[in-house]
Amino acid sequence: MKGSDKVEMTINIGGEFLKLSADYEQQNLVREAEFAVKKYYNQLRREWPDSSDRQILAMAAYQFSFWYKELLKIHNDAVEIAHNANQILGECLDSDIKP
Repeated sequence: MKGSDKVEMTINIGGEFLKLSADYEQQNLVREAEFAVKKYYNQLRREWPDSSDRQILAMAAYQFSFWYKELLKIHNDAVEIAHNANQILGECLDSDIKP
C-alpha cells in the first residue's frame, strides 16, 4: 500500500463500533485517538457508575470538544504572536538595510 491509499478501519468508542476510512499513513493516529477516548470513557465510567452509556459518551464528547477548542485558541494565539514577531523582524531588517 502507498501512503495515499485509504484503509478501512473499525474502531470501538464506548462499545459502539464505527467503520471509517482513513489515510494509510494515519492508521496509528486513528488507533491513538481511539485509545485516548477509550481510556477517558473508562475513567468517566468509574467516576459516574450510575450514568448511562449515552451520558458517559456525551460527557466524553463534550470534554474532547472543549480540549480541542482550548488547543485551537492556543494555536491561533501562537500564530498571531509568530506573525507579529515576523513583522517586527522584517521592519528591523528593512531599517538596517536603508541608509
